[in-house]
Amino acid sequence: MRALLLLLLTATLSAAGLKVGDPAPARRPESMLQGEAVKDFKKGEIYVFECWASWCGPCVAAIPHLNDLHKKMGKKGVVITGVNVWEAERDAASAQRAKDFLKAQGDKLSYRVAIGGKGFIKDWLEAADVTGIPHAFVVADGKVAWMGHPIQLTPEIIGDLLTGTPLAAAAPVADKIPQRRLSKPATPASTKPLDPEMVAAQAKLDALAEAMGRRDWDAAEKALPAAAGVLPPQEGKELRESIEAQIGLGRGDPSKLYAQLKRVSDEEFDDAEAMNEIAWRLLTMKAFEGKRNLPLAEKCALQAVKLTKEEHPDKLDTLARLRWLQGKKEEAIRWQIKAVDKCPTPEMKALLQKTLDALLKGDLPPADDEDEGR
Repeated sequence: MRALLLLLLTATLSAAGLKVGDPAPARRPESMLQGEAVKDFKKGEIYVFECWASWCGPCVAAIPHLNDLHKKMGKKGVVITGVNVWEAERDAASAQRAKDFLKAQGDKLSYRVAIGGKGFIKDWLEAADVTGIPHAFVVADGKVAWMGHPIQLTPEIIGDLLTGTPLAAAAPVADKIPQRRLSKPATPASTKPLDPEMVAAQAKLDALAEAMGRRDWDAAEKALPAAAGVLPPQEGKELRESIEAQIGLGRGDPSKLYAQLKRVSDEEFDDAEAMNEIAWRLLTMKAFEGKRNLPLAEKCALQAVKLTKEEHPDKLDTLARLRWLQGKKEEAIRWQIKAVDKCPTPEMKALLQKTLDALLKGDLPPADDEDEGR
């Protein structure tokens, strides 16, 4: 269910802003758990950012494949970084889970591992309109050269990117990847025939993704049954529920999405990070403007603060925003003061102080001003 939570919370209901062929975002993962950080994209090297989480079954299942790619392709100029996009560095318990998981993998996970952070999620996953993990981004010559499920990232695809040959297949976005005709022409060895059933299944998923990207809700409704039908039963059910909720929100009715978030909040009630994330999205997503579910946001925000014993500034900041939107401005200011006092870093303190200063002047600042410090 937590995979569904991420899918719900990263839904932006807009056409993808980051596409294959675009310059890679400048944002890098927030911090490293293993290996060196990628600072610059060097010519002749390929960079893979694979978004995952330790609780995500499909993500864990992809680790042996990525580790094998790392061992085979690392010496050829392929740099793989597994970017954990859930366990937040600033939450001690979550960060420890990520570290314990990594330690338990040992040599089975030998490539670089990082904590993503909200800025990375926003500039990469959300910008590409990605609504689930695992998901890999491949960067070549400073541009996004491929994106899709990491299991579909093969040595042949990476080899074609390294040599500049046209890609034979590019998984979920094959039709959107331009042919890269550089120094070496395509060879028969680099163009393998595709499984017709896989091509047909992918076409159904692509039709749904394209309709959602165009915000064509009627077309998305028509494409949804076929797209869900190519997935395993449980994943198909989750896809239908999520897309139906997104379509409803796009048409101005958030009730189905609120019902899903309510269900997730019940299941994740003992997880402070999940509670805070649901509350924050309910309070800040522009798609909810004018129809915000403040009772659900209150339930989640209060539980997140309770679970963290009023010690985590990001949870206190969320609660302060909630109280302000509820018209309880004096209480909001008190919570924001406490949030500032609990800040562990000067950078985060400065951002939350900026919010406090605005509240004292009678204004609630846009959420985007705080994203990097949360």
